[in-house]
Amino acid sequence: MGTPLRGLFGRDREIEEADAALDAAASGEPRVLLVGGDAGIGKTSLVGVVTDHARSRGFRVLVGHCLDIDDGVALRPVREALRQAVVFRSDEGLPPVTRRLAPYLRGEADAVTVDELALVVAELAAEGPILLVLEDLHWADRSTVDFAVAVARTATGPLCLVLTHRADEVTRRHPFFGALAELGRSPSASRLDLRALDADGIAGIVTSRGLDDAEVTRSVFERSEGNPLYAEELLAAGPDGLPEQLGALLLARADALSDEARGLLRLASAHGSRLDSVLLAEASGLGADAVDACLREAIDANVVRRVGDHLDFRHGLVREAVYDDLMPGERSKAHRRLAEALERTIGSRPAMADLGQLTFHWHAANDVPRAYGAAVRAGLRARTLGIAQAITHLDLALELHSQVPGAEPARADLLWMLARACERNLEFDRTRRLLGEALDELRDDTDPQLAARVYTAYAVFFEELPGHLTHLDALDRALERLGNRPSHERARAFAIRAEWQLHHEHFTAAIADAESAIEIATALDAPEVLYEGLGARGGGYFYRGDYQRGLTDTEAAAAAARRAGLEGEALIFDMERAFMLLSGVDPPAGLRLARETRNEALTRGLPAQAVRAGLEVVHGLIGAGELRQAESMLDELSGDLVTPDLIRGHLARVRLLLLQGRAQAALPLERERMRAVGQWNVLPDLQWLLLHAQVLIANGLVEDAHTVVRDHLVDFAGSDNPQAAAGLAHAAYESALAGRVLGSPAPDLVERADALLASVDDALVLTPITVWSLSLLCARALRAEIHGRPAADRWRAAFDGARTIGDGVALPIRWRLVRALLAEGKRDEARTSLPEVVAEAKAMGMNGVLEDAIRLGRRHRIPVPGDDRPSKLDILTSREREVLDVLATGATNRAIAEKLFISEKTVSVHVTNLLAKLGVTNRTEAAAVARDLAVVE
Repeated sequence: MGTPLRGLFGRDREIEEADAALDAAASGEPRVLLVGGDAGIGKTSLVGVVTDHARSRGFRVLVGHCLDIDDGVALRPVREALRQAVVFRSDEGLPPVTRRLAPYLRGEADAVTVDELALVVAELAAEGPILLVLEDLHWADRSTVDFAVAVARTATGPLCLVLTHRADEVTRRHPFFGALAELGRSPSASRLDLRALDADGIAGIVTSRGLDDAEVTRSVFERSEGNPLYAEELLAAGPDGLPEQLGALLLARADALSDEARGLLRLASAHGSRLDSVLLAEASGLGADAVDACLREAIDANVVRRVGDHLDFRHGLVREAVYDDLMPGERSKAHRRLAEALERTIGSRPAMADLGQLTFHWHAANDVPRAYGAAVRAGLRARTLGIAQAITHLDLALELHSQVPGAEPARADLLWMLARACERNLEFDRTRRLLGEALDELRDDTDPQLAARVYTAYAVFFEELPGHLTHLDALDRALERLGNRPSHERARAFAIRAEWQLHHEHFTAAIADAESAIEIATALDAPEVLYEGLGARGGGYFYRGDYQRGLTDTEAAAAAARRAGLEGEALIFDMERAFMLLSGVDPPAGLRLARETRNEALTRGLPAQAVRAGLEVVHGLIGAGELRQAESMLDELSGDLVTPDLIRGHLARVRLLLLQGRAQAALPLERERMRAVGQWNVLPDLQWLLLHAQVLIANGLVEDAHTVVRDHLVDFAGSDNPQAAAGLAHAAYESALAGRVLGSPAPDLVERADALLASVDDALVLTPITVWSLSLLCARALRAEIHGRPAADRWRAAFDGARTIGDGVALPIRWRLVRALLAEGKRDEARTSLPEVVAEAKAMGMNGVLEDAIRLGRRHRIPVPGDDRPSKLDILTSREREVLDVLATGATNRAIAEKLFISEKTVSVHVTNLLAKLGVTNRTEAAAVARDLAVVE
C-alpha cells in the first residue's frame, strides 16, 4: 500500500496568492480564486492547503464536488457545500432564506433557484467569513455554473469563492468556458493556473517518501512529466513495477484488490466518482456488511477516499480508468443493475436527484423505452418545480420519442413544455424554434386538449412567430376545438385570452373572457387556473376605472395562487396591487405594500419577485418626491436586473434622469426600452408612451415624438378604454405644443387630441385621481394653451389632483401652473409660488424642474433663492421679455400684438430692440436664445 502524499511541493507562489485572497476576504472584500490545471496536477491538494489556512483565520469552510456522471441533477455540489452550514443547526437559528431552504439543503426537497442559493451564501457570509469551494467545474451542470457566476458577481462581505477545473477539458465549446472568461475579468478574481512541477518539486515528493536517490528522482520526473499524481503512482509501484501505460498505472491498485472488492468497484465506476454504499449493496446483491468490507479494503489500498461523510474514488482519473476497463456489454449490464436497484429503492415520491440518476442509467444501459419514461418523469417533475433540469430531461425525451412506439406524452406536448422551460431560462431563440415545431405538429385530427395546450403555450410567449397564426387566432382556435365541455385547458384558454384582450386595450372582452375562466376554474376547484382569471378580470376593471373591483379581484388572485402553492405568482399579484395603489388610489398604502412584498420575497428566497417589488418601491419613492432614496435603491437593484426586469429598471431610471434634468443620459436607455417593448405582442402602457414622448422632446427630437404619437394613435384605435383616450390626448398635445415652439407644428395631432378629449371629457372617474385621470386634467390644460385660451385654472385643477398622488408627480405640474399664471399676467400668485417651486425642487433633487423654474424666474424677473447668476436676458425690459416669449413660439408681429394687446408697430420696435440687445440678427436666433435661458458662460 502506498503512503499518501504528506506535503505540497512547488506551489509557494500559488499559496501566497491564496493567502492574500483570504486576508482580503476576511476584511470584507470578496475574492474569487480560479484554480485550473490538468488532471492530477494538484488542484485538490492546493485546495486542501487553502482550506487549512482559511480555518486558521476563522473561516467557515464549505466544500462541494461536481461529479463525473451526467444525470441531469442540478446544483448537486452547491447543495453538498451549503448543507454543511445547516446540518448541525436548528432551523430557528438560521437566517430567513437559509431557514426556508434548509429542507432542500438537507435533501428533503427539490425546488430551488440559483438566486435563492446565492442569497443563502450572502446570509452565511453576514454571519462570519466563508470559504466556499466548488471542485471540478468542468463537470458542472449549467445551474451550478450560473450559481458560481452569480455569487462572484454579487458577493458582499467576508467571502472567498474557490472554483477548480481541469484546464485541458474546458475548451472553447465547453459550457464553463464563457463563464470562466467572465469570472477571470472580475477585479476580485485571481487565476491560479497550475503548471507541471519542475525537477525540484518532484524531488520534494520523492524525498517525502523517505527516498534520497537522484536516479529515482530523474526517472520519476521524466515519466510523470511533472504531474504530482503520476509521480505518486510511479513511486507507489516501486522500481520493479513501472507500467508502460497510464491506464495500467492507475489500475494497478484496483487490480491488487480481492475479486469481490474489485468487482464492486467496477460496478461503482458506472455510477460516477461518488460511491453510494446502499445502492451498491442493492445492485450487487452483496449484503451491507460485505459491501462495507470491500469499501474498507479499497480505502486501505488508497483507491477510495473519505470526503466528509461521503466515499469517492481517490481521483476522477482512477474512476475513469476502472470504467474504461469494462467491455461495452459489461457497461450496459452495470448501468441496468444500477437502474433496477434505483427503481426498487427510490419509493413512490423520489427526489429529483433519484429521477436524474434513473434516467442516466437507463439511457446508458441502452434501454430506450425505460430511458424515455424516466426522462419524461424527471422532466415533468423539474418543470413543476420550475428548475433548469427540465431542459436536460425533456431534451432527452424528445430525442428518444421517435424510438418508442405509442410514446406518451405526445411529441407536441414535449415541444411546448421544453419551449416554456427554455423561455424560463431566457433561451428565447430556442423557445421560438420549439414553439414553431409544436404548432407544426398539429393536424385537423389532433386531440383537442393537446392542441389547446400547444396554442395556449404559444399565446403566452411574448412574440408572435412569423409564418404562424396570431396569438388571438391561436386562442380562438383552442376554444373552438375544445367545445363547451369544462376542462382545465378550456379555463386556461379563456384566462390567457382575457390577458391578451387586456394587453390590447379591449377591456370589456377581457372581463367577459376572465369571467368564463373563473366560472370553469371554480367548478373544477382549480386554483392554479382560477388565479389567472381573477387577475385578468381585476386588470380589466381597474384600467376601465372601476378601481375598487380591480383591487378586490387582484387580491383574490393572490389568494388563489397561494392556495395552489404558487407563492411566486401570488407575490406578483401583490406587486400588481401595490402598483394600482401607487397609481393614485392610495399611494402611501401602495408603497407600504411594495416594501412588504419585497421583504416577503426576500424572506422566502424569491429574488426575481424581490427585484420586481423593489422596482415598485422605486416608482413609489419617485412619486413621493424622494428621488435620492429612489436612486439609491435603483442602484442597489441594478446588479440583479435581467430581461425583462432590465426593461422595467430602465423605465424607473429614465423617470429619474428626466426629473433630474439629465434628458441626454435618459435618451439611449429610453430608446432601448421602447425598442424592447415594441417586440412584445402587447400595447404599451400610455404612461410609457407619455414618458417616451417627453424624453424625445427634452432632447429636441420633436419630429420623432410626432411619429411615435401618430403610431400609437393608430395602435390604440380599437381601444374601449377611456383612460387610454385621455393618455393619448395628453401625449399628442405635449408633442404638438413642443413642435409649435420649435417650429415644427403638427395640426393633425391637435385635431386628433381634440377629438379624443371630447370623447372622454365627462366619461372618466376623477375620484380618486390616478395617473390616468391626471392625464385628462393635464390634457384639458394643454388644450387650452394650444388654442390660446387661459389655462391657469386648468393647471390648478391638475396640480390639486397630482398632490393626492405624490409631491414628485405634483411639482412639475405646479411649475406649469406658475408659467400659466405669468402668461395670464397673474404675477402676484406667481411671485409667491415660483420660489416655493425652486425650494422644493432643490430639496427633492429634481434638477429638471429646478432649471425650468430658474429660467422662468429670469424671463419674468422674479427673484428665486439661489439664482444669483447672470442671464443674457437681464438686459431686456419686462415688455421685451414678454414679446420674446411669444416670438419664440413662431408668432408673427400681428399675432404678438393680439396676444399682448399692443399695436403691431410697437411690437416691431420691441423686436428690433431685443434683437440688438441679444446680439442676434434674426427672429430664429432670438427664439433659440429664449429657449436656452440657463446660466451664461
